[in-house]
Amino acid sequence: MGQGRRPIAQEIKQATGAFRVHPERLNKSAPSADGLQPQMPDDFSDDEKRKWAELVAVLDGNGVLSSDTAEILTAYCTAYGGWMEARRKVRQTGIVLVTKGDDGKPDIRRNPFSVELHKYREEMNRLLPELGLTPASRQKLVMNKLEEEDDPFKFILNRMGQG
Repeated sequence: MGQGRRPIAQEIKQATGAFRVHPERLNKSAPSADGLQPQMPDDFSDDEKRKWAELVAVLDGNGVLSSDTAEILTAYCTAYGGWMEARRKVRQTGIVLVTKGDDGKPDIRRNPFSVELHKYREEMNRLLPELGLTPASRQKLVMNKLEEEDDPFKFILNRMGQG
């Protein structure tokens, strides 16, 4: 039996306009994003540090940055760092490894770094929706901001001096 949909952060739902039609569904007692930047781990590689800074900037721009996102940001950046390292190794050694078998014939097998590359990518893809950073969720956030700014009814009210 399935577990159902994963819960999505209330800030992400709100930014996509999920409560526009039914504002009573908004959980007013739920903790909200505090806007504080979480502390980056000291032992991050350069790749992980770059990705951390990039994600913090995006989450802050979307209004969903919070100090309680440290664990998921750390998990994503760690997966990203491993993915980048595996990419470099695959580029260096190739996708397949050719060795000589016991019988002298070539033995072709998949590069273990290639396997790790895919595992890290799957982990990153699994964590992206948790942060609201998939292309679909990002498009919804942008569309919602545009709708608020370009609301024709609000424009008419402002022109009439009632807005």
